[in-house]
Amino acid sequence: MVKKTTKKAQVVRPRLSRPNAGPSAPTPVVPALTTPSSSAFPSAVPSAVPSAIPSAYASEDEDDGPPAKFDARTIPMAKLTLENASPEAGAENQNANGEFKDAAAANGETSENGETDADGKGKEPEESIVPFRFLDLPSELRVKIYGYHFESTDPVTDLTPDNYRKVFRKLLLLRTCRTVYQEASYYFYSSHIFRIFPTHPGRFFKTRRPLLARLNKGQRSAMTRLELRLGPGFNKPPKCWVVQRKLGLKECVNVRTVNVFVQLDPSVSWLDGFRKAGFYETFSSSLLNDILTELPNVDTIEFDGYESVRKNCPIMEALQQTVREHKLRVTWGPKNGWTETSDNATNVKLNNGAGTGKVIINIGPNAEGMIGPGPIITYDSPIMSVA
Repeated sequence: MVKKTTKKAQVVRPRLSRPNAGPSAPTPVVPALTTPSSSAFPSAVPSAVPSAIPSAYASEDEDDGPPAKFDARTIPMAKLTLENASPEAGAENQNANGEFKDAAAANGETSENGETDADGKGKEPEESIVPFRFLDLPSELRVKIYGYHFESTDPVTDLTPDNYRKVFRKLLLLRTCRTVYQEASYYFYSSHIFRIFPTHPGRFFKTRRPLLARLNKGQRSAMTRLELRLGPGFNKPPKCWVVQRKLGLKECVNVRTVNVFVQLDPSVSWLDGFRKAGFYETFSSSLLNDILTELPNVDTIEFDGYESVRKNCPIMEALQQTVREHKLRVTWGPKNGWTETSDNATNVKLNNGAGTGKVIINIGPNAEGMIGPGPIITYDSPIMSVA
């Protein structure tokens, strides 16, 4: 088969004439009709296209009169508006030079210092919004605001995986300015309890850099309370649980109270075979002694623990003996229910009166030999059983 080929039609473009080397002098032509004079159309705009034939209209050089009031070249672009575009309204808002006044006045609106609007009604000037300055508040109110800001954080701070979500995001407030940094950081470190050795299971439990070692001198000096939690690692404490210089305990000059929380009594019978008798008691008392030796201004030790821990168990007796050697004041926390003279009610009931709690016993008839309750004797020493 033979393919048919079609030829495209060629478009013939006309050739444009080029100007000669020099324009020839035009021949003056006298028009048959007379052209109107310039006085007939005073506002006629001269043509922008030059012509070789002289025109009867007035040229730009010949027009020496004042400029027109409504010439578009004399109106600024910012003053142009579609409202009140009539010549009568525009003439009222022009000055002597033909320029427009304020755009608000041209539109009939109230200016910044005006008192009337387009309807002639009174209108108060709008006040500019001034931003609120936080540092203009008294320091007492700023401290209360810091308390609301850190309210959701835990009262006891330890090395945990949740610190980035709970603590770090709250501490971003310290990046505001130097004044906020000093006030907010002092409030945070002075109102929270910081754990000396981490107890969260995992990599933080055996870390070589406890929480105090990760803080600077200024942050440690603002602390007022530390906590020593005993019980984890009762069979093999971590090697990092030792008082070293990097802890910076000597820099904790404002620490007055150390909380000692006992989670577990290692002398219970169900732990036989999992621990060495007397090891953890000796380790705990020695660790507390080293901490109290390093702290320069501590004066109070607060004991607390879980309800299952007895007040007269071996580990508690060892810790109390260490505190007595340093001649410090002893207080009791609210978790266990211990008091200065008694154990908690749960231990007294489970041990049938065992402990240092006060036990009231009726030993016989009264002094008159009559039937009734006899004299009351209070025992402060341990009592194994009561008949």
